[in-house]
Amino acid sequence: MEDYTRSKMPEDILNAALVQEKKAHDFYTKMSARCQIDFVRELIEKLKDEEYKHIKLIEGMLVQLGLG
Repeated sequence: MEDYTRSKMPEDILNAALVQEKKAHDFYTKMSARCQIDFVRELIEKLKDEEYKHIKLIEGMLVQLGLG
């Protein structure tokens, strides 16, 4: 795991968070495809959807920083 503790700028922090959210989304996407138990797959899909929301939220914040 990368060390992001030295990042001081908001853009650096958000970019680091974005990387982690994308990794989590990819993980849940792969796990969902492999899961054969319906209720577990449904939970994984919900978690994947939450990660997507986080990605969009962070991307929006990065856009706001660019406009500031």
